[in-house]
Amino acid sequence: MNILRKFFVLTIVLISNSSLGASDYLDLGINILSDLVAIESTANEGLATEASEHSKTLLINRGFKEDHLLVVGPSESTKGLYAVYKGESSNNPTVVMAHLDVVPAVKDSWESDPFQLTEIDGFLHGRGASDNKGGAAALLTTFIRLRDEGFKPQNDIIMLLTGDEETGMLGIKYFRDNFESVRNAHFALNADGGYLSGTMENPEAFRLQSAEKVYMTVTMTTSNRGGHSSIPRKDNAIYELANAIKKVETYKFPISLNQTTESTLEFALKKAEGRAKREIRAILDGGKQLGDFEMVDNNPAVNAILRTTCVATKLIAGHAENALPVSATATVNCRVLPHEEPAKILTTLQDLVGNNVDIEPVANFQKSPVSPITSEIKKLIEESMGKIFPNLPIVATMSTGATDAISLRSIGIPVYGTSGMMTDPTGYRGHGLNERIEISAYQVALEFWYEIMQEL
Repeated sequence: MNILRKFFVLTIVLISNSSLGASDYLDLGINILSDLVAIESTANEGLATEASEHSKTLLINRGFKEDHLLVVGPSESTKGLYAVYKGESSNNPTVVMAHLDVVPAVKDSWESDPFQLTEIDGFLHGRGASDNKGGAAALLTTFIRLRDEGFKPQNDIIMLLTGDEETGMLGIKYFRDNFESVRNAHFALNADGGYLSGTMENPEAFRLQSAEKVYMTVTMTTSNRGGHSSIPRKDNAIYELANAIKKVETYKFPISLNQTTESTLEFALKKAEGRAKREIRAILDGGKQLGDFEMVDNNPAVNAILRTTCVATKLIAGHAENALPVSATATVNCRVLPHEEPAKILTTLQDLVGNNVDIEPVANFQKSPVSPITSEIKKLIEESMGKIFPNLPIVATMSTGATDAISLRSIGIPVYGTSGMMTDPTGYRGHGLNERIEISAYQVALEFWYEIMQEL
């Protein structure tokens, strides 16, 4: 810990007008994160109501009024925290958000107990450290620090800590549908999106998440009259479904860009060389041969941000080993570009597999429009992050996965992923083994949230 603090003296200007220094709030932030990690808020253990109650008690003990704090939600196990940092006005609030639930962990496979925050070689290990209890702890720490300093914002800041982002995402809908203050938000800042790329020694860019793909799941079903397996026929529900799935596998939806992905490619173009540079340039220019690019076809992550994708994820077929199947069903999960119409994707799939395959949506999908990168947002990020890492480029980024942001974007509230957390040098570990955050990266996130809430 002392080595890391010395590192920060050399690399970061920490600004604090309080009697407590930034390092003291790092200790507080780690303690809060430790307490949250210790609460096993998985679907197997009752999700996040306990973590929400804990967060409320923490804020009350640090001087927040109880009537500004509510633990509510769509069910007893999925309650989240609605907390208001009162400002001069309640007319134009800003939402800051994170989630308290986490995915389960295979405890025996971890280096340490996933539900006990453990420091290993300058990293804090624990389930939820990066996704997303680290973000929630940073928001809670910032609320406390600003109150300790007597800060009063111009407008209310509403903190939403949701309880079921990893499962049903009903908690954010509850806040949206039951709180007029949330619906009136000017915009929202999401700790569960965006990141710093590069390394702590050599930061590359602030990746501002301004879009995410739309989650859409469908079932594909084939039917047949069945029969005895000793007399096989050419018509077979499993074979017909397999042929349909192969068509989905080989089909490429057209490459299509929006403001966010254009920004991502333009930044990549500055460092690209050779064939990659030519391909990026061709994509940005909207060439007629879109879809046959080595950079896209050989890189699933790049492919996923440039086009809608659909992939088979589950299979159910047959009823007995000695009977011809009367039905076969595949679950196909699509991630639709935010500027495309999910209904059109559904039509494309039906045309692709033919009328003998029945396609049905599993649930209603929500639109998630791209949040515009305004001069207001750019200035807010530049002035806040600039006090930590000066002149860091801001690059708009689209997530291929979904977050709670979709429920606010769907009613026209711009949401920006602004975690302020540096990526792990070994790659993202959220949902996986030995999830962790670098202590120095966590301190940057704490300082960033401290700065940006003051700018609000």
